[in-house]
Amino acid sequence: MACASPAYVGATHWFLFVAVTSFISTLIWCAVYFLSLREVLKVPINWILTELLNTSIKAVLYMIAFIAQLSAWTAYRTSSSNIAAGIFGIFNTIAYAAGAYFLYIEWKSTNTQ
Repeated sequence: MACASPAYVGATHWFLFVAVTSFISTLIWCAVYFLSLREVLKVPINWILTELLNTSIKAVLYMIAFIAQLSAWTAYRTSSSNIAAGIFGIFNTIAYAAGAYFLYIEWKSTNTQ
């Protein structure tokens, strides 16, 4: 987030939107796990499937965002921090995709009938 701000072009606005919303939703999921809210709340939610969908959507949005960020800033010569933000977007995409994969494996193992 710090590498891409302030946003000077439209692609960076999108990249920062994806980065900030992903950061906030990841913090919320961390709070859910650290405070054991899954066990405390007795709501009929498939938590693993919900987290799988959330993580998968974040991976796709990050992929779109880093492509837009890198394509918008590669033409500029003085944009090293914005290109670094795009590279970090690639790493975040890989991390969220790996998380989605592991959540898929866990979801499939709990839904064997």
